Amino acid sequence: MMGCNNLIWEEQLHCQISLQLAAEELFDSLDERLYPKVFMIGVRVNNEPEKAFIHLECKDCDYCVRDFISLQSIPKVILPAPKDSDSEVSAYLTNQYLAEIQRILRNHAKSRTVESFISNPAYINGYLVFVVTELNKSVMNTYYTLTKDYSTATKTQKISRSFIESIIKTYLNASTNALKAKSLSEFKILSKSRDELVSSAAHDFMKTVSASGQNGHNLHILYDACNTISSLKYEGEEGLGKMIIARKNHQNISLTIALEEPILIKDFRKVRKFLELADHKNLLISDSVYIYGLGKITGKYNHHEESLFVIHFTKHFHWEVLHHHKIMLSVAFRMPSLYSEQINKEKFYSTLNRVFKDIERDRLNKLWEITIEATNQKHGTILVITNAAKEEAERLSEQSFKVKPVVLNRSLMQQITSIDGAVLLDTNCWCYGIGVILDGIASSYGDSSRGARLNSAIRYYEFMEKKTGIVLVVISEDGMINLIPELKPQVMHSNILKKIEELRLLVDAEYTDRRRFNIIMEYFSQHNFYFSEKECNLINGLKATLEHKYRFSDGVKMIYDNFEPNRKMNSSYYLNEVN
Repeated sequence: MMGCNNLIWEEQLHCQISLQLAAEELFDSLDERLYPKVFMIGVRVNNEPEKAFIHLECKDCDYCVRDFISLQSIPKVILPAPKDSDSEVSAYLTNQYLAEIQRILRNHAKSRTVESFISNPAYINGYLVFVVTELNKSVMNTYYTLTKDYSTATKTQKISRSFIESIIKTYLNASTNALKAKSLSEFKILSKSRDELVSSAAHDFMKTVSASGQNGHNLHILYDACNTISSLKYEGEEGLGKMIIARKNHQNISLTIALEEPILIKDFRKVRKFLELADHKNLLISDSVYIYGLGKITGKYNHHEESLFVIHFTKHFHWEVLHHHKIMLSVAFRMPSLYSEQINKEKFYSTLNRVFKDIERDRLNKLWEITIEATNQKHGTILVITNAAKEEAERLSEQSFKVKPVVLNRSLMQQITSIDGAVLLDTNCWCYGIGVILDGIASSYGDSSRGARLNSAIRYYEFMEKKTGIVLVVISEDGMINLIPELKPQVMHSNILKKIEELRLLVDAEYTDRRRFNIIMEYFSQHNFYFSEKECNLINGLKATLEHKYRFSDGVKMIYDNFEPNRKMNSSYYLNEVN
């Protein structure tokens, strides 16, 4: 690891890279704004003073060994004969290290922008190895989170305060288990698929909801029960309604119909049939194990107690969990997801700013307002925002309803999106056509797993993108929302130039540093979209020189393909930087 002359174990760089890639696969699929970064901290706990006390395996690390030097002041019992077993180290010492590492990370300058999470350690060759995962702090703060991390019933049972916290815990536990692999061939961070891992996290979070019922039994069944109930139809109708999860006799629940014999929540068909009686006033009342009847929320619920949750069955195979009117988890077709705005506001504003140069903020605000209204359309729709709205309405008049120009507002948007077809409008919210059937050209960027609406929008965009500024918002019937074009995030060009310079310095250096070479090339592999043709040629040349230079050196040897410029890349993908 960095800051020492040897390694804790031979495959540690491979392990760190694998942990990083697994984090990206998991967290990027849930929210691409989280930007996960993973590194490892090793703390020596055996009696071998010739070995470094602290090791860091940290790609592009913002930390150094001296940041963690205070760990040496924690008194420890030296192990007489390490056996590569976690049980050789006391829980007390482990907890002391965990607490101190957390304190160090919280006090570091990086804590202003990232939030850090630490795994339980794996014992490897005389070291406790902790995995640290950093996530974007401002994005983390957008998720609604409970305040208590223990059950209100027991005061001691640890629970997750949010779905994202359950995901982090699931990932870190998987990381620790992966580090315990006996060989490199056994090292596999995602022993389960990404979907299985996310489902496991949802199971974990639903235990928090179940715990509020204070039943004490079968806290693990609620997630699967909700999935099954949402999948069932009664006399051909899909189940819609709400279910309260709270302790029996909760002070804010008034029963209007009490069952003589409570329904076991695992009796899915009975629960589904009983759900037919629920409406916006009368909800199913449950402690997560039994259904006791129908009732309503009365009085002023003290949400600081965190003792009452609502499960909303929104449509067939769709349900969500709410606390204090805040959605904490959304599930569609048994696949859980982090809840955020249906369409990301930051991404919406960024995309329109980049497509329509110099668009004013008030115009963006109005476009955002009517777009949000359009997302409430249950059967789906398409918004076509373009500078050529008037001309396109004329061209497509035979396959649309051409209208006299009218400025859209929320009430109008609700009306005009009630029919099939796209809505044509300009950046001033002037509408020129409704019910538009879009044309276009065959495209290789379609998605065969999605419906005709999205694929026709993609074809139309491919036809129009070089002619005029255009953005499409596609709201599908299944609730999915796509923004076209799907622009990659903006990056700082100066960071790319710095990495190229680092590669040049390695070429000129008298020593060999394959480890640093691998780190820089991993960065380039992750950012290859953003290179100009000149930069691709420069990187490829430096890479070839270094691969020849390092051909006989020790270290992890990784093969990197040559980089080629992406035809969609342009200067709009670079952030404006202050000199």
